[in-house]
Amino acid sequence: MFDPAMFQRSADVRGVYPNQINEELAWLSGKYLVRSLRKTLGEDSTPGILVGRDGRTSSPAIYAALIQGISAEGGRPIASGLATTDMIQWGVGEGTCGAHAGVMITASHNPAEYNGIKSVFKNKETGGVDLMRPSDHLAPQFEEDGDDGSATDSVTAPFPTAGKMSLQEDFVEAALSRSDRLGDSSGKIVLDPGNGVGGLFRPLLKTALERRGAKVELLAVAEQIDGRFPTRPSNPGLPGAVALLQETVIAEGAAFGAAFDGDADRVFLVDEWGQFVSGSVMLAALAKNMVEKNNNSGTVVYSAVSSWIVPETVRAAGGQPILSRVGQDAAKVALAKTKAVFGGESSAHYNFPDTYCLDSGLFAMVTFWDMLLESGLSCSQLLGQLKPWPNSGEVNLRVECADWKSMSTEVIAAIKTEFSDDSKNSYVLDIDGVSVFNPRVPEYATTDDVFTIDQQGDPTGRIYRQVEDYTPDWWFNVRASNNEPLLRLNFESRDGSEVAGRTYSLISRIRELCGDRAKISVQDWGNLK
Repeated sequence: MFDPAMFQRSADVRGVYPNQINEELAWLSGKYLVRSLRKTLGEDSTPGILVGRDGRTSSPAIYAALIQGISAEGGRPIASGLATTDMIQWGVGEGTCGAHAGVMITASHNPAEYNGIKSVFKNKETGGVDLMRPSDHLAPQFEEDGDDGSATDSVTAPFPTAGKMSLQEDFVEAALSRSDRLGDSSGKIVLDPGNGVGGLFRPLLKTALERRGAKVELLAVAEQIDGRFPTRPSNPGLPGAVALLQETVIAEGAAFGAAFDGDADRVFLVDEWGQFVSGSVMLAALAKNMVEKNNNSGTVVYSAVSSWIVPETVRAAGGQPILSRVGQDAAKVALAKTKAVFGGESSAHYNFPDTYCLDSGLFAMVTFWDMLLESGLSCSQLLGQLKPWPNSGEVNLRVECADWKSMSTEVIAAIKTEFSDDSKNSYVLDIDGVSVFNPRVPEYATTDDVFTIDQQGDPTGRIYRQVEDYTPDWWFNVRASNNEPLLRLNFESRDGSEVAGRTYSLISRIRELCGDRAKISVQDWGNLK
């Protein structure tokens, strides 16, 4: 059996294999995706669905079952095999082999025991590639389904009709085409796929760069695809996760290093000194570049937990910052509605509106590499132009109780109530968990005056807000994880001396609110320890 609650998720199907997600759930997901697509394409249509998988040990079985489910419902599975998430999204945008939609079998940055199903479709109205939310596309079909336990007799092999599908090569070529300067590159670059499916990149990049006449030497650590992730966690953003990459960059004298997550749609950088570059700093640097190339104008979408360096940098470049709820489903709505020139999240998702609003680690790496070549500066020199705020990093609190989701909701509501009191002199925004910004200023009487609502694009103000010309002295966010029993806490201040103390006080307050009903332990200390 599988966990039908997986169909109620808001972004993707994701859980522990085989208890929550398994071959049965994958087969039904393929079936339901076809049914859902027919409601848009026409009941007599044959939806083409591009399917890829990462290197997790459970992925081949889930991949095969999902393909069979698509076929059993009369859809046309387009089997791409090993792929990165952004390859599948890009392939849907390009209409590869007539694809209308795409599915990636991956649990992204989650540990090895997890797996998931991430689905997207081409939005004809916006030209972008949008998420197919399980709660919208799978749950209704599950509710309407019957109770016949007979097994289907329709079976399709999880292999392509012909053997020359060039999705991987075409995607890498599309990424490299974003720069006209890579043919002049030299020195060394180090890639760290972390044993994830990003291990596909180096040989493809090497061949394509050699055709351009580049003299650069591409090196790699943890390149072998291994779904057990033996070298480091699949999430390169965790403290200490990229230590091997940092050591290798220094030892080899490389210009920079790039660490991808398990499905390679996210990337974190390491500069030539081995210093880790946060997702917010990278987001600010890329956003600055995009705004400047757009005649010092344009909107930039950033997630609610990103550093204040992002809106600060965007405004300084002449752009307009747009704060969105965390998650690619919200980010892509905001990107389309505001006609943004760029967007991203501090988790190292970077979106390219000129290419289906694709969030791509490889596109981001190539864009940054081009920025280095254009500037003539080193990685540390280029990023040193930005001034990050002192911050806690993301502190993850594990919530152990009978119902962690209800407890998290209660904690967030209590914090919102406390800081909404006039004595706290703060703006409180609940677009994602609860964010508190201090102090209030005379120019902006209310939260809605600082974070204004787009009455046409998002009249509820629950997806994104435009950020006015305001800068806090300090701010924090507390929100619940979508996938794990965690409360995520971010604190940032202009004054570095108060970061630790205020963060510890907030952790203590959360423990007080939970009392003896839940055990709160610190799973990740962020930048604090």
